[in-house]
Amino acid sequence: MIILLKGFVFHEIYEVIRASGNGSLSVRVGIGMKQYNYGLKNKEIFDRAISEMKERQKEGGNLLILLFHGSDDPAFIEKDLDRLADAFPGVPLCGETSSGGILDGHQAEGVSILSFLFFEKTEISLSAFEIDPMALTDAARRVLDLYSPVKDLSGIAILGSIPVSTISPFLKALDALPPSVSIFGGLADSCTEGGRTFVFDGRRILENAILCIAFTGPVVIDVQTNLGWQPLGQEMTITAMTGDHVIKEIDYEPAEAVYARYLGIEDGEDMETGFLSFPLLVIENDRFLARLPDDFLPDGALSVMGNCREGQKVHLSYGNPNEIISCCQENAKKLEDFAPEGLLIFSCVIRRLFLNEGTDQGLAPYGELAPMAGGYCHGEISREGGITSSLNMTLVAAALRENSHPDAPHKVHFHHVGFKSNTMTTIQRMASFMTVSSVELEKANDRLEEMNRKLTDTNNRLAFLATHDGLTGLFDREAIETRLRRLTNSSRSMKVPFFAIMMDLDNFKAINDTFGHDVGDRVLKELAMILKNEMTPFAAAGRWGGDEFVLLLPNLTPESTLELAETLRKSVSQKIFCPDGTPVSISLGIARSGPKDKAENFYRRMDKALYVAKRSGKNTVAVVKD
Repeated sequence: MIILLKGFVFHEIYEVIRASGNGSLSVRVGIGMKQYNYGLKNKEIFDRAISEMKERQKEGGNLLILLFHGSDDPAFIEKDLDRLADAFPGVPLCGETSSGGILDGHQAEGVSILSFLFFEKTEISLSAFEIDPMALTDAARRVLDLYSPVKDLSGIAILGSIPVSTISPFLKALDALPPSVSIFGGLADSCTEGGRTFVFDGRRILENAILCIAFTGPVVIDVQTNLGWQPLGQEMTITAMTGDHVIKEIDYEPAEAVYARYLGIEDGEDMETGFLSFPLLVIENDRFLARLPDDFLPDGALSVMGNCREGQKVHLSYGNPNEIISCCQENAKKLEDFAPEGLLIFSCVIRRLFLNEGTDQGLAPYGELAPMAGGYCHGEISREGGITSSLNMTLVAAALRENSHPDAPHKVHFHHVGFKSNTMTTIQRMASFMTVSSVELEKANDRLEEMNRKLTDTNNRLAFLATHDGLTGLFDREAIETRLRRLTNSSRSMKVPFFAIMMDLDNFKAINDTFGHDVGDRVLKELAMILKNEMTPFAAAGRWGGDEFVLLLPNLTPESTLELAETLRKSVSQKIFCPDGTPVSISLGIARSGPKDKAENFYRRMDKALYVAKRSGKNTVAVVKD
């Protein structure tokens, strides 16, 4: 019997006060495009927005409606989309879920942001691509077929409800478009813990999809990106990777050693604070891209948000709130002469977590330039020098202007930056970094590269033997328990759930008694090989004891976890046989972490799931509720 827990969490967005405090209409008067933004504090503001914009629509022009929605409840979203679609039939309507709104130079947590963009001559078209079952490369090919023939294509805004770790093939294909085409956007984020993300195409609410908004005509788009974290210390090289998002080695040593040695950040500390202050910067196409580590892995590797590759140059970096806010001010000054008539902002949610009460100081300079709307994302997108990249920890500001003869630019006057933070901790860590680096650089000339390789190989081998089961080659009980504890700790602090599968061989004692322990050992090794072959990049598999195994699966959906469990169950019965030809089977139990789980709670849930599978007749998969 299979019990699948969906576990939606709903909350109301109309209870939060609009960022500007009064729910008023934001307008910039002038010739060309106009942008009107609303923070949906309550139903009355929504009603007023529709009424005012229907009147404005009578003046003519092409309208785009963009919604950054503060809920991940599809029923709630559907109700709002239906209202807009009914009120503005035939008008391009799109948007995405967001973990916070941005309006008029302020953050607006929990509030849906509704933006109306009127263009005098620019035409707007929407193209949605559902990635399941369509491949990203197929979607990218369709985008190129659609937009390559368009001679006056000005730009494409990209919204997505897919993980930032998967979008690179799609973005890479867009590099075939002319360099004059601006590309910008952000990937949807959820406003609730473990919630789903969506993009909207008219009335359609799409999960696991990419939406392209094409601007064709006289509109001019200037895209500015703002990171603010600065490189720290010497340049290093990624020397070993697992997949695209797990850095195994930096300069031929375990990646976590970089944080432990230079900054004193080790597994078990408050890694979230350390990582936010000191993310990695990789060098891609002559620009720095942030890659935020999200976990130490048992083998000393670092799991990071965003793509990396072996051979890529990398720096540690440091974040200082005052410097990041100053960078926002400098970034906004670059847009003054452009004289934007509207602004769309896509900001990484990490920036809000790091800046905290200083977030509005970073947004305010942009709000001085033009009407401004946007949302917090789980991955940002921009194009520079004809190369489109997925970003992390970045603010992307897309300034739009349709008037070819803008008025004199509005000069922005910034207030003095004043931000209270744990600055002394940052300075102390930087001082430690520089002191240790200087000593190591003096000794570096005396070390031979080949000796480092041999030493690293030896250490890796010893580490492997110390943490892996001798028979199966999987993590041993202590190592998989350690990984589980880290996952539960990370799940509580980052508020991101994960799944685990506990399994054991059906009638394994009878196999040993009937055919001998040599056959039993062979069956265990063959099961371990199936687990290795089906492993996802973030998964960890270990031998729990005897014929019991555990598979830890961060970053998988309930559906993909269940699919994996079924794949394992079928593979075992189709590939492993006793000497008399009898197929071997396994029972599997799936458990999902809860928001307050500790490792001990989770052990019991895994055991319960496996017990349910056994009681259901064996050779089956069971799922238990949180």
